[in-house]
Amino acid sequence: MQRLLFLLLPLVLLTLLTGCDNKRDSSDLAGQWQLLEWRDASDAVVRTKEDGIYYCFQLSLLELDPTRYCKYQQTPDSLILQGAYKNRYNTDTPVAFSEFAHFGIPQDGRFGIDALNDDDLVLSGKSGVLRFRRY
Repeated sequence: MQRLLFLLLPLVLLTLLTGCDNKRDSSDLAGQWQLLEWRDASDAVVRTKEDGIYYCFQLSLLELDPTRYCKYQQTPDSLILQGAYKNRYNTDTPVAFSEFAHFGIPQDGRFGIDALNDDDLVLSGKSGVLRFRRY
């Protein structure tokens, strides 16, 4: 019995330790960003920080508010939204990006990344240019 316990205990511990995968997002985009200014194609100001718009990036999910989410993919020079949802746990029923237009999300779900560092994020797309600061 003790021999069996000595054989099974390391196997159980090994299984538990390898099963606990810590998926931390270490990209520069990860975290919460406050919109400072959104300018449309004619350079008119659409929204400012007083409007309280935040983008929160974690792993492959962008949270706009507690009921609006987008899955995304980041490349070195672009941010591609792959789906918009009103429930983070139910991705079976996507909604149109146009429902998120007041957050600056373009209808095609594509942004160019003009600047990204520890403090600043600048996104450009069909909705205009959005400037953020890390919050």
